[in-house]
Amino acid sequence: MSTGTARSDAPGILDRVDSILDVIAAEGCMTLTQITEATSLPRTTVHRLLEQMVAKRWVLRIRNEYEIGVRPFHLGTLARQGHWYFRLARPHLETMRERTRLVVHLGYLDGTDVVWWDKVGDTRLSLVPTYVGGRHPSFRTAAGKALLASEGPDYIATHYAEELGHTTPESLKTRDELLEETRQIREEGLARSRGELLPHLSCLATPVTVRPVSTSDGHQTATAVSVCGPVDRIESDTSLAHALRTCAMDILADIAQSPRAPKD
Repeated sequence: MSTGTARSDAPGILDRVDSILDVIAAEGCMTLTQITEATSLPRTTVHRLLEQMVAKRWVLRIRNEYEIGVRPFHLGTLARQGHWYFRLARPHLETMRERTRLVVHLGYLDGTDVVWWDKVGDTRLSLVPTYVGGRHPSFRTAAGKALLASEGPDYIATHYAEELGHTTPESLKTRDELLEETRQIREEGLARSRGELLPHLSCLATPVTVRPVSTSDGHQTATAVSVCGPVDRIESDTSLAHALRTCAMDILADIAQSPRAPKD
């Protein structure tokens, strides 16, 4: 006989759907057998959920393989394009691009990763191989470090081990190094990465903090704006810091006038 504890520990329907979508998205397309093995869910459960997801266009079946359907793409696009913050910030990102001729990102924090909400410039991924919806370890990017600085030392202590994972030769290696660098970022208001994500790439970023409000993920209501380009250009252009601060202040000024912005 099943106990109440066993039932409460079992994954719910949304957990199972989430697991299925995750593995399909990671691989591109998968068979029923592959999805079953990757999720460790019962084959009959996976098959039943897949058929429901196909009917709702969350998943597309092609012969005996499944791939992500049009519905998640449609919802994700609507959520991004229709969000008040995105519509408010986008013109300022375009202005920043025109002033600097560099790639401009708008990022937010998801756990220990920075996720790119917007990218202006370099659509061919030739210089900066990032894309909207993509993610990278926060401590290896200027935008990510700016966001971690906004969260504060307690957040870093909770989310990072003493030795950082997924490092590169130029990146930070320890939590103590990350704590020290984010302390400096809070003092200066600017974050830097120098070849930490890719050897040829440097970035400069500043946080854009709306105001402390209660959120379901526990994060500050903050984004970060960054400019990225060749190491020599980022290191030598002394105008970038002022341009970034101006961009952030202009976004905040528009937020103050927006009826959609979070209120105290």
